[in-house]
Amino acid sequence: MKKLLAVIVGVSVALSAVGCSAKTESQKETKADEKTVITYWNGFTGTDGEVMQRIVDNYNESNQLNVEIQMERVSWDTLYQQLATSLPVGDGPDITAFATERIGEYAESGAIKPIDELYSSKKVDATKIPAVFNENLQYNGNYYGVPLNIASLVMYYNKDIFDKAGVEYPNENWTWTDLEDAALKLTKDIDGEHQYGFGMATNNTIPMWPIMIWAGGGDYIKDGKSVFNSEENIETVKKWAGLIRDSKIGPQVCTGAEIDTLFSTGKLGMYFCGPWAAGSFDSAGVNYGMAGVPSGPSGKATLAQGVGMYMTSSASEEKKNAIYDFFAYWQSVDVQVEWSGSVGYPVANTDAIKDDRLKDNKAVALFSDQIQYAHFYLQQLTNFNEIDSDAITPAIEKILLDGDDVKTTLDNASKQIDTLLK
Repeated sequence: MKKLLAVIVGVSVALSAVGCSAKTESQKETKADEKTVITYWNGFTGTDGEVMQRIVDNYNESNQLNVEIQMERVSWDTLYQQLATSLPVGDGPDITAFATERIGEYAESGAIKPIDELYSSKKVDATKIPAVFNENLQYNGNYYGVPLNIASLVMYYNKDIFDKAGVEYPNENWTWTDLEDAALKLTKDIDGEHQYGFGMATNNTIPMWPIMIWAGGGDYIKDGKSVFNSEENIETVKKWAGLIRDSKIGPQVCTGAEIDTLFSTGKLGMYFCGPWAAGSFDSAGVNYGMAGVPSGPSGKATLAQGVGMYMTSSASEEKKNAIYDFFAYWQSVDVQVEWSGSVGYPVANTDAIKDDRLKDNKAVALFSDQIQYAHFYLQQLTNFNEIDSDAITPAIEKILLDGDDVKTTLDNASKQIDTLLK
């Protein structure tokens, strides 16, 4: 269109000064009507993606800057593959979404841009973001992301399994002792099939074992060094690996998809999971409940995982204000209420949980409440995935499958983590 207008203006100049004046005015009107198109890639392919599309459509219809967000949804694996090949050559989207643990690697490579102005201008108020999330939207002192959503894990339990065993449902006062007692009572063979009391997935999953590590008083990395082989961790792993391996309260090794299936088919009494699971369990007709995480020796702890939105290196400077406007829109109370109320995620703007529209939503209230006990796993690293998949996960699985000595195995894994940290 711009080339066509340029030709028209050029012809007008050759014909008459009056013609030139008329066409220049027309050109100005056309430019004023042009939309600023922002391309947006993310991995929300389920019902949450449908809700996001509705919110994006509402923004496109209502924003005052003549901005159009064009959203493309693919699986997360596909998204990361596309970003790896497109961003280095400037062909990526203007904005994208991914888990906060990936910020380090993308920030270091220059694939995403700092957005400190958005926060300093108060278009997004950092004080309204849950503290643990706000911390992990930054890297080396700069903001790179804005909240898209935060998810905490809670205890899902099968009411039918509990009722048949005569065991009381989990509650907010539960401790590890209560969890162990219930898990042992629920673990049994029924009609030739094993029923597990409590389980944790070990691979290809949102991490579940860290909940036990943190509640036991341990951690993975502190002050840039591994603490995976701490005394607290040794005791925690001995306890829960022993119950899983020897008392068979849960599967020794399994993926996230496999443990979801065990729960949805009535073969697992309890496990940790996030708000995204509720819809599939509803569809499967599972009679389930949800409760907060039990207290360990160091109190309550759960895992939180955040997904942020980021401005990429492919976005031109001219698009920055439009991108900032959309980021601020997403963080608004109205959008947060619609997003959390529709998909069950905790709010990423703490003002939203006070809104009357969410007062009767028990799932949002529970998941939001658990954020106070939440930790993020392996944040602020550029090789978090390697540390998890090459050191931490194999160590836990060796102990569970082969009965390897816990201290020796964690010592070796800790050395490997320190090597990777260097």
